[in-house]
Amino acid sequence: MDRLADGRGEREEAVHFVSGKVTLSGTLVLPGGSGRHSAVVLFHGSGAQSRDLVTARWFAAQGVAALAYDKRGVGESGGDFRAVPFLELSDDGLAGIEYMKSRKEIDGKRVGVWGLSQGGWLGPLAASRSSNVAFVIAVSGPGVSPGEQMITYYANELRAQGMSEHDVEEASSVRRDIWNYLSSGAGYEQAKTELEKARTAPWYSETRAQQDDSFGLLKTPDELRKLEGRSSIWFSKEMNYDPVPALRALRVPALFLFGDRDQLIPVAESVRAIRRVLTEDGRHDFTIREFPNDDHGMRLVGGETDGQIDPQYLETMRAWLATKAQKTP
Repeated sequence: MDRLADGRGEREEAVHFVSGKVTLSGTLVLPGGSGRHSAVVLFHGSGAQSRDLVTARWFAAQGVAALAYDKRGVGESGGDFRAVPFLELSDDGLAGIEYMKSRKEIDGKRVGVWGLSQGGWLGPLAASRSSNVAFVIAVSGPGVSPGEQMITYYANELRAQGMSEHDVEEASSVRRDIWNYLSSGAGYEQAKTELEKARTAPWYSETRAQQDDSFGLLKTPDELRKLEGRSSIWFSKEMNYDPVPALRALRVPALFLFGDRDQLIPVAESVRAIRRVLTEDGRHDFTIREFPNDDHGMRLVGGETDGQIDPQYLETMRAWLATKAQKTP
């Protein structure tokens, strides 16, 4: 059922589209006014993410149509995002772009992607795989592998508990060696020795309690070969994903936005990596902005505005869209 989004004439429509054998459900938010609009498909972060109508409505208020959909296996969408490597979810976003191109209200040459967190990997990946992506906005999108991103996340958890930097680095080093073994099957004896030594370290109990359970019982090579399900997908197909090839292949305008209070990703390392790759050959049209006092979701940290979406983040996207995404190439 259609409904007006607000008094400016924006309209919302429940839609369905197909990605491979999976039917996905979402909401198309159209701006007011006549003519064919530029548009954006919203890529999800990790986990069970439903359609992001807040962001979709913001885009529509700027004159950009937006498609927000439930991740496969969430809400009204079929499939199961846990059953596939997250990289395959770029197919769902590309299917969303194909759907947008089929709509008479949309200018098919001006359909881009926006992605937060994991979506910051998927947006550039989708653009590297399809000429139908007209622009990319990556918010808190890591410039490192998922493995390195998660090591940063767990390290920041330990810092928040008051652990010394020496202990954090030591725990992270052991975790990295354990993960490298679990992803490659090589280095079992080294990982086993390090883990046994770690059990007497002052930081062991805190790391043992962390969600990934890396410091519990180490799987033997035989057990590792029989590993199935989510853990198998993570270690064999996701952990070592390298975002550099997709970044290097970008040939459309791209905007990368970060908050300096982000505790989930290595911001400085990501900014350096993205800038280095995109300046290599001088052919990339890109902008990188880092906002002070913003967290992973671009919300302000501290003071009277704590928890609010940073207006400077929104203004930066608005101005960039006006020059890079709302004019036909």
